[in-house]
Amino acid sequence: MISFKCSGCGCCCKRVGKTIEKYNIDFPYGYDENGVCEMLIDNKCSVYDTRPLICNVDEMFKFSKLSKNKYYAINHEACNIMMEEDGIDKSYRV
Repeated sequence: MISFKCSGCGCCCKRVGKTIEKYNIDFPYGYDENGVCEMLIDNKCSVYDTRPLICNVDEMFKFSKLSKNKYYAINHEACNIMMEEDGIDKSYRV
């Protein structure tokens, strides 16, 4: 079974506010002026098991018209770009 390989770097959680504002998405939590989700604690999602739909790549795939391989490849590429921008060690890259 294909699954999304999250490295747990927290880059997407640090940008969630900017994504929410850009796409006008409902989001149940707050975020600071830099876009960092208030539920990111010690660089980990404190609500991971009940995270919002926008934060769940596997659930968001259900709304995609792409193949799962293509959808995950696009998301992995976006993750790697964010990690590069944030200077995250290459060992975390997906």
